[in-house]
Amino acid sequence: MKTFITAMAFLSIALTALPGKAQARSYAYCLKSSEGPGDCKYSSYRQCKAAASGTIGTCVRNYGPRR
Repeated sequence: MKTFITAMAFLSIALTALPGKAQARSYAYCLKSSEGPGDCKYSSYRQCKAAASGTIGTCVRNYGPRR
């Protein structure tokens, strides 16, 4: 029983981590501060600019597919 509970806990943690990349593409703006896709979690340009305030980051439009 202890093994089953441990396995279920591990499975639920692993499945929770999976949808991150698909979710990121549903937002309109990304905060970029280096190479790579950026932090795409902003639905408006203003939100992105507020998060970028005081950093060297810049906000760009996320042209990834919408779902």
